[in-house]
Amino acid sequence: MRASMMVLGAAGIMAATTIAAVAMDSMMMDKGSTMMVMPDGKMATMKTMDDKMMSMMKDQAKPMDKAVIMMMGTDGKMYMMEDTKMPDGKMMSDSMMMK
Repeated sequence: MRASMMVLGAAGIMAATTIAAVAMDSMMMDKGSTMMVMPDGKMATMKTMDDKMMSMMKDQAKPMDKAVIMMMGTDGKMYMMEDTKMPDGKMMSDSMMMK
C-alpha cells in the first residue's frame, strides 16, 4: 500500500511540473507571429502569413532593446513602460521574473 501511495504521489508531482512547463511554453511567441494588446487589456495573437506581410509590418516597427512592462490599472486601462534600472542596479524586469 505504501509503495502504491509513493508511486501515485510521484506521478502527481510529475504531472504538476509538466503542466507548469506547458503553461510557460504557451506564453512564448512563435517566430513569425504578431501579438496585439488593446487598451482595455484584451490580447490577440496571429500568425503572419508570408514574408512580404512581415517585412511591411517591420518597416513600421522598431526592435526592442529592453523589456516592456505592461500593467492593468485599477481604472481598467492598460499601461506600459520600458524596463528601468532600480536603485540596487538590477533591472525591474529581473526582479519581476525571479518570482
